[in-house]
This record gives sequence, structure tokens and C-alpha cells, in this order.
Amino acid sequence: MTRVWDLPIRLWHWLFGGCVAFSLYTGLSGEFSLMEWHQRSGYAVLALLLFRVGWGLWGGLYTRFRHYVTTPRDVLAHFFRSLRADDAAPRAHTAPGIALVVLLFLMVAVQATTGLFATDDIFINGPLRGYVEEETASAMNWVHHRAFWLIIALVSTHLLAHVVYGAMRDPTPLSMITGRKAVDLPATDHYLLRGALTIAATAGLVYVALRLL
Repeated sequence: MTRVWDLPIRLWHWLFGGCVAFSLYTGLSGEFSLMEWHQRSGYAVLALLLFRVGWGLWGGLYTRFRHYVTTPRDVLAHFFRSLRADDAAPRAHTAPGIALVVLLFLMVAVQATTGLFATDDIFINGPLRGYVEEETASAMNWVHHRAFWLIIALVSTHLLAHVVYGAMRDPTPLSMITGRKAVDLPATDHYLLRGALTIAATAGLVYVALRLL
């Protein structure tokens, strides 16, 4: 078993999942009293998205973007043995896993960004609502109130995949707890100081940006 997930990315994973789930709950509950918390959760999601971008550039070895490149053929080859190359080098992440993570990251980014412009036309306005034309704000609002269905679908697929792994007694579902996967690769370092500085910088950037609006 090789450590492919450093500690900062594991902490990020659980914080990100929790914030996305909380944002979905507060946004879909229909409780007006929760909308302030919905906005705060959205800001936390933005900070976590920025952290992941930074960590994809200078984070743990297998969290860097060069390990998140795949093709439709690679995804199909994961399920159909006839398409697999016999001499394929071991990889830290599966092709379907890469595709799902990239799509989920992009959809959450769309959801969080459009939320900055969203409005209920009565009480709640995103912090950037006043900086765009009515037509642009309306388009952002339309996306924000529909894109979450894709996020739910992707998260459900992710969870279902882990249920299948568990049924097959594959240890992959535990990898975001232990950090280890059954791959023949060098172990990554944790880069704890780098992680602390990155989250402090991204959280500070979001906070300052919102204060200036």
C-alpha cells in the first residue's frame, strides 16, 4: 500500500464534501433563515476551490494536475479489458475517477461562481449582483438554480462507486482516511507547512475580496 493522498488533501476532501452538502441543504431547504448560512457556506466552498487549484500546482505528488489527465478511451478501458494496454504504467487514480473529479470540480466552481450573482429579487442578493446587467444576472441566476442537479448526480455516482468497491472488498473507499492505495508507486510527502500557508492565503483572499465588494 502506497500513500498517494497527503494529509492536507484528505482534510480538504472532507471539508469540501461537508461544505458542498451544507450548501445544498441550506439552498434547497426553503428556509429563509438559512440563506445567510448558505452564502457563508458558498464563500467557504470558493476558498476551498482556490486551495485545490493551488494544491494542484504545488501540493502532494499525486494531487497535482498532471495526474488528472485522461481520455474517453482510458475511461472505457477501465471497464473493458480488451481496450487496455498490457504495458500501461501504474497510475495513482483511475480514469473514471479522474473524469468524475474534474467534472465535479468544474460544476461546483460554476455553482459557487454563479451564486455570487444570484438573487431572489426580494431580500437576498449575491455580492456581485450589482456589478452586472440585469440580463447577465438573470442568466447567472438560471444556472445557479439548476446546476446543482448535476452536482447531486456526480456526488451520487461517486458514492455509488465506493459502495461497489466496498462490495468487492476493495480498500479504495478507505484511501481518503488512510491516505493509502494499492498501487506500485513512490509515496508522496505531506507538505504540511505548504498546505497551511495555502489555505491561509486562499481563505484570506476570499475574505478580503468580499470585504472590498
